[in-house]
Amino acid sequence: MSKLSRNKQFFISLLLPVIILLTMTVKPLLTVLTGETIYLQTTPVDPSDIVYGDYVNLEFEIETLPLSLLDKGLKKQLSKDQNYFNFDHDKTVYITLKKNNKTNIYEATKVTENKPNSEVFIKGELSSYINQGDWDNDQSPKDVHVHIPIERYYVEDNTGTLLEKQSQKGNLKAEVKVRNGFAVIRDIQVIKQ
Repeated sequence: MSKLSRNKQFFISLLLPVIILLTMTVKPLLTVLTGETIYLQTTPVDPSDIVYGDYVNLEFEIETLPLSLLDKGLKKQLSKDQNYFNFDHDKTVYITLKKNNKTNIYEATKVTENKPNSEVFIKGELSSYINQGDWDNDQSPKDVHVHIPIERYYVEDNTGTLLEKQSQKGNLKAEVKVRNGFAVIRDIQVIKQ
């Protein structure tokens, strides 16, 4: 009897790590298979990493947003001088997106703490500090930074340099699958001028 239970323990100890690893792939796979395809405009960034091979480091236009896109709940958390938020660490937020029919690029329409019900949205982390814009001009617009954790896209060997140059010019757009706020980059494309 104890031999049987030892066999069960052995098989459970073998299966448990495999089950844990498989469950880690469920959310990205569901997003890729059933998520909505959107396109996001990138902004210039200069990457380099010898260990991981060729990749393009991306930053998106929807990561830097004007204060006017914050919902009322987030605006109430601003300091009186609007230079920072009254929370100590980054806060989980949701960026609601709408497709620009002329460019086919999705643009931010609102930033909220509450998960939207029906719109296309991406989950991100709102920094507690406000970008001041032009320090010499008090009237310049202030904006917030929302980190979206899809900044690296790995590419075939010897193709990263070309894409880096296009990225530095702001000529890339990313094809992103989005499902329930979770985003996966599927492809990056050079924007034809």
